[in-house]
Amino acid sequence: MGQQRRQSETVATPIPFTGYVLAGGQSTRMGRDKALLEFGGQPLIQSAVCLLKALTGRVVILGPAEKYGFLGLPVLPDLVPSRGPLSAIYTGLERSGTAVNLFLACDMPLMEETFLKLLLERAPLADAVLMRLDDSSLEPLCAVYNRSCLPTVKANYDRQRFKLSDLFPDLRTHYLAEADLRDSGLDRRIFTNLNDPEDLEQWGRHNPRSS
Repeated sequence: MGQQRRQSETVATPIPFTGYVLAGGQSTRMGRDKALLEFGGQPLIQSAVCLLKALTGRVVILGPAEKYGFLGLPVLPDLVPSRGPLSAIYTGLERSGTAVNLFLACDMPLMEETFLKLLLERAPLADAVLMRLDDSSLEPLCAVYNRSCLPTVKANYDRQRFKLSDLFPDLRTHYLAEADLRDSGLDRRIFTNLNDPEDLEQWGRHNPRSS
């Protein structure tokens, strides 16, 4: 990939936004809290925080306050009984003070600032902006959900439609393609997420950032 993440001072983006780190998962397959696992010399959650802090001064953790208060950032537990990421997105949008909101899972250690900027550039085009890979799979855990998504998110939660993929047919959704990645000097590896100890071992041993 060749690019190294910059952890510099915050550089204001043209569109004010809130950055949310999704850290409330149960980490069942990993067997321990993924957010606190070390990767590349720092906890996974710290890596996500640094990415967002480089772009905005509004960074919030979505998860249990007792676990992540040490980061010195606002931490929001789910406002509704937890039903996966939809509950966290519901919480973030309900409490957000900005129209644009960027949500980033804590277990994507290869994510690049360049891609986050691309999402933000497209934010005015739709309610939601996310990646659709060439195999038609979606990446809804690194995506923009504008506050205009909130009624649909609430409605789906109330109807017990908890899959994030159920949201997008009812929203104005803008999809990025792998061609957009290539044009930005990126590839689909940035969406690598660490779900189990084997993933952690594999990507820790062959971390592209160390090459």
